[in-house]
Amino acid sequence: MKPEKPELNRILAALSVADRTLLRPDLEAVDLPLRYRLAEANQKISSAFFIETGMASTTTHVKHQVPIEIGVTGREGVANLPFIMGSDRAPSETFMQIGGVGLRIPSEALRDAMRKSETLTATLLRSTHVFLVQVSSTVLANGRATISERLARWLLMARDRVDEDAIGLTHEFLAIMLGVQRPGVTVALRDFERRGLVLGARALITILDREGLETAANGYYGSAESEFQRLFGRAG
Repeated sequence: MKPEKPELNRILAALSVADRTLLRPDLEAVDLPLRYRLAEANQKISSAFFIETGMASTTTHVKHQVPIEIGVTGREGVANLPFIMGSDRAPSETFMQIGGVGLRIPSEALRDAMRKSETLTATLLRSTHVFLVQVSSTVLANGRATISERLARWLLMARDRVDEDAIGLTHEFLAIMLGVQRPGVTVALRDFERRGLVLGARALITILDREGLETAANGYYGSAESEFQRLFGRAG
């Protein structure tokens, strides 16, 4: 018998063979280019995405204010979680912040599979729990952390998901995601460069010292990551 292809998405990898077999007929391999929208605010969620490479950003905003990021999803999660908890839409939107690839499944097909398998449902709910821990950590960081601490946390989260030290992002986009002014991001990045933590270039930030960034995050990074490890184990 031909061995099963290793899963790049950590949630799919955590499923039993039976649960993966249940999902397999409805999974479609898709490209997820930069800025690709996975869900629109207040619109029906048609599909869930098991991201394999790249990173999605979930944002929210009030009226005409600039959106702010409330969470990110990469290969460790599932994008478009509201329907898992019984809702078919959310006031937030989700788009690819770093392009990649993944597996798409119609929401109804995944919901039907959840009805058939308690173990699949339990795994997806654990994934949702980890995402909510991450959102809670983002709220804490946005309310209490300095721009430098928030930026260090964000860079670490991005590095976890892209497996590359060089991350393609502009200062302006980082400022929007962090909900701060662009000059604040520029000042923080220059300080990181001076300390040898990162190397900045046009639309590209290269991480040079991960441990130094973890120190710079000052405890605001790690809660969701530890919770994921507790529930799903180390990446392997």
